[in-house]
Order: sequence, then C-alpha cells, then structure tokens
Amino acid sequence: MTQEHIVRIVSIAFIDNLKGYGMKRLTAVILLAVITVFSGCGDSATEIQGTLPVVTGIAVDTIGSTGDTIVVTWTAMDTTLVDGYFLWTRTYLENPWSLVAVCDNNAGTHIAVNAAFYTVMAFNGDDTSSDIGLCANTKTESISEIRERFTLKAPVGFRIDLEGDSLIAGDPRSADFAQHFTVAIAWTGERYLFPGSAYPELWPGGARTMISPMGGLVAPSPNDTINWKDSISYGGNFFLALDDGFYCMLKGSHTFPDTATMTDTLVLRGQVQPIMGVRVFTEQ
Repeated sequence: MTQEHIVRIVSIAFIDNLKGYGMKRLTAVILLAVITVFSGCGDSATEIQGTLPVVTGIAVDTIGSTGDTIVVTWTAMDTTLVDGYFLWTRTYLENPWSLVAVCDNNAGTHIAVNAAFYTVMAFNGDDTSSDIGLCANTKTESISEIRERFTLKAPVGFRIDLEGDSLIAGDPRSADFAQHFTVAIAWTGERYLFPGSAYPELWPGGARTMISPMGGLVAPSPNDTINWKDSISYGGNFFLALDDGFYCMLKGSHTFPDTATMTDTLVLRGQVQPIMGVRVFTEQ
C-alpha cells in the first residue's frame, strides 16, 4: 500500500468530518481511518515518509504514567505547521510499529499490555514527518540470577537491591534483614512464597510487600484484593509489589534435591520496572 492511498483515506476523513464535530470527534475518526488502512501495511510508521520535521523530545512521563496507563510526551511543534501527531508502539525493536493514538497536542496515552517502545510522527493534512522520532520506552531492568542453598527446613529471605538490580539472600529470622519475600516450607510440606511482612513473630524484619501469581505481563493493581495473596506456591513466575511503589516480575525454580542431605539450590531471577507505579513487563 502506497503513501498516496493512505493519505487519500485520511484526507477523506478530514473533509467528511470537519464540519459539525469537535477536535476529539475528529481525532477519533482519523484514528479509525488510519488504523483501518494501516492494518495490512506492515511497518507503516517507517514506510510513510513526508517532508515535516522529525518529532524530538519523545519521553515517557514518569510522573503521569501509572499502572498500565503510559503517558508519552514530546516537544511541541509550531501549530501552524502541524495538525497533530501519530503515537506508535512496538514491543521489541524487531517488531513493526502499531498506531495507538492520534493526538492534537504534544502528549498521548496508551493502555499497555506489556512494556514497550514508543515513537511519534507529526502530520499536516496529507504530509507527515520525514521519519519517526527517537523512541522512548518502558522496558524493564534485568535482575541478575541468584542461587541459594535451601535445607528444606530453614526459610530463606530475599531482598531486591534496586540500585544493583540484584537479589540479596538472608535469614528472615533476623530482625536486621529486611526481606521482601521469603521461601519456606508450609505445614503441607510444600514450598511457598510469603510476602516480606508475613509472620512477623517468626520473621520480624520483613518489609510490607505484596505477592501474586503471574497472569499476563501486567501486575495487579495495588487495591486488587483477589490476586495479591498471603502466600503462593513456589515455582514459576510471580509478581512482587515493593513497599516503595516499585514492581518486579520474578521466576523461581530449584535444582534437584539431594536426598542424602535434604538440600538443594533455589534459583531466582527476573525484572524490575524502573518507573515507580508502573506495572508492565516483558516476556522472560
């Protein structure tokens, strides 16, 4: 599909809907028309090349973004030069761009299903930016893997070091070790994960955290009383809400137990979302 075909349909949306509608209605009509046209065009964001300047200053608004609602801002252009902006997103650098919003000012909002990259193009009638702007992203930081001996009797506490993007192991029975979660054997004989402040009479130094089994790539909202649990089975992916507003997605496994010594090794790794309050992650 050529740029001429795309511009023709978008222009029709402008002409047919310009009278009698506000900007919000017009924006919605344009968005619908553009998405319909772009649906079979591959990486359409890079296929469209006009003569307008490239949009600069693209950034994720770390104050306005929260949960799965991502706010992207950029440097506004002269309103006499542009009618608005296209906001695009993609999950990985090798993916094609997808249009998620048409904006009449220098900010756009996207309800995300995972961490992603964002870019912007300006448009003016049938003209667009000559290229996409330098992208911003909500990508996560990797937490380095940790391996810790587990005796099947003594619990092991873990704390997230946000500065070092790492896990620190320690004894949750010590009041000096402020664990974010604990791996312990429950009364059923199974391994369980417990939030940091669970059982303060046994593990006195824990932080007030929340833990949830993983479902999708967006952690539950803070007030979700169904998915945040008092404890969950150890093994596989899980979400962790820290007491300072940051979120992690971790994966726990263990080596094959040594039946003679009744010990094995816990293996944990994962991601931390570096934007406070944002709860979106990528596959791991």
